[in-house]
Amino acid sequence: MSTPPGSDWLITSTPQDNRRQSFSLRPRAFPAPDLFSEPPDDWPRPTPVPAVPAAASALRALETLDPTARANTPPLPNLPGAGPYPRARPPAWDLVLVIDTGASMTAWYDSIKTFVESAYKLAHFAHIPVISLHSQGFDPTRPVFDATEVGRAGIGDETRKKIVLVITDAVGPAWEGVPLKSRLAGWAAIHPLAVLHVAPHPHWSRSALATRPLNLRSPELGGPNTTFEAQTPDDATLDTLVPAEPVPAGAVVIPVLELSKRWIEQWCRLLNSSKWVSQQAIVLLPEEDAEDLPDAVTPAEAGSVAHRRVPAPRQETRGEPTAEVRVVEFLEKALGDTCELTVLLAAAPLNRHIMQLIAYHLMPRTGPEHLAEILSSGLLQVVGTSDPRSAPYDRIVFDFLPGVRMQLLSRQRDGRRDCYEVAQLMDKYLSSAVPEVEGLAERIRQLSPPDSVNVTYRNLHFLEVERDIFHARIPHARADTVHRMRERIERFKRGEARDQPPTSR
Repeated sequence: MSTPPGSDWLITSTPQDNRRQSFSLRPRAFPAPDLFSEPPDDWPRPTPVPAVPAAASALRALETLDPTARANTPPLPNLPGAGPYPRARPPAWDLVLVIDTGASMTAWYDSIKTFVESAYKLAHFAHIPVISLHSQGFDPTRPVFDATEVGRAGIGDETRKKIVLVITDAVGPAWEGVPLKSRLAGWAAIHPLAVLHVAPHPHWSRSALATRPLNLRSPELGGPNTTFEAQTPDDATLDTLVPAEPVPAGAVVIPVLELSKRWIEQWCRLLNSSKWVSQQAIVLLPEEDAEDLPDAVTPAEAGSVAHRRVPAPRQETRGEPTAEVRVVEFLEKALGDTCELTVLLAAAPLNRHIMQLIAYHLMPRTGPEHLAEILSSGLLQVVGTSDPRSAPYDRIVFDFLPGVRMQLLSRQRDGRRDCYEVAQLMDKYLSSAVPEVEGLAERIRQLSPPDSVNVTYRNLHFLEVERDIFHARIPHARADTVHRMRERIERFKRGEARDQPPTSR
């Protein structure tokens, strides 16, 4: 090897890897993606939030945590020349991911899947079990947590070191009640637990988590939340924003984090050091009879949430705001892109895959935060399923509340063009599985509603969308044909209670 004359070179050597270990640090294979239903291979895939993989990589900071109560061994002094690597330990901690699968979380499913996949590539966790959190209560027999999943994760085992992360938007009805928070407080008494909020911090006020800033310190490295010491910040500018009283004795403090690298790194610093760390947190008081509380959310409770933001099961409502009032209030407060996307979705049958398909093609500048704003708008209801996450791409999951679709269609700048563009996507991507949408784009272009329709359980919601589209265009479409179509649908719905099949899960 030759070097250019007159230049300075620094030749270094890499220390020899002299670690002796009988365990593997290779990333584990990701299991079959059965968390959420998937669209067909030829459908475009929505892009997850770019910061999600980096957020998961921030958990590498926990690699140094010792599974015992002892402090980590100090590093060797920096001696000249090649030196040995510090002794490596086998993965001793489990990472338990509790994922909210409520309907309002639909917009974040792809980002959550990316976070789970990135977490599985972290070799310093021995096991990464996943627990589903059913926060919406569409099925009255389904508890908030599945006992089998909780048992498989071993989250109640005090002898096994675990780190618990709850990923949620915290707007499901279960977050308004005591059972869910009591369960989290119980887990936080055994393991370090934090909530990962999918929304940015300024939007947390829309959820059921009332956080407050606290200074926290963990005297025990990797200790459970009940070992945290808490102090109210001394910043005088926060006096009007946070309660002045200190954290009550015996309360459980649970940090709440944004799904971002910076927030997770700050929380990791809390667990693997003895320094004071600033955190947003919720404070839960212990419930004496928490074990006796029902661990379920009924449809009645789902419909009684104070703000009615989440899609609730379809039901008759009285004394509610009119469709026009709902639409006007939402459009006045929502982001401009969210308003435009909502109007486009009024011309389509709705589930997660179709909503993302329309956003991808017709509103590419939007992201999951815009779809999440629609899902928590109070304009939608859940139909035909008790588990929106597992519904296939050709099954209708959401529908607008009565009258809302008509109000949105009337607000389209060019209704015929907008409906036609949406119908083209349905014809291209959905007609092979749902024959009822085949030719819809051409029927809209010619303003020619079908003369005869055969209504079934399978195509009911698809035909209702087509009926509303043509009804909104009555000045130009054939009103008599639309009237016959509406009568056929109403006649079928009047008799469906007689022999309706059980709701799918």
